[in-house]
Amino acid sequence: MNKNIRAKLKEIIDQTKKEIFVKGYESKFIEQETMGVLLSQYFKWDGRSIYKVAYNAFEDSNFHNFNEKFVDLWEETEQKNYE
Repeated sequence: MNKNIRAKLKEIIDQTKKEIFVKGYESKFIEQETMGVLLSQYFKWDGRSIYKVAYNAFEDSNFHNFNEKFVDLWEETEQKNYE
């Protein structure tokens, strides 16, 4: 990843976590939690868009076997939502 892009994302994450978490909140996954909130809000809580982002992140990270199960679970869950 371009170091400039990573630096910009880090800046956004750091600023956002100050705004969305109460003072004193600690988590070893706070950056991941913050990114999750950012993505959720960016895509206006649209599950399909969030799923697509997660799917592509797993593909980029070579979690192909996981993604096969992820697709099946998503399709099963999405189908239940429309029954």
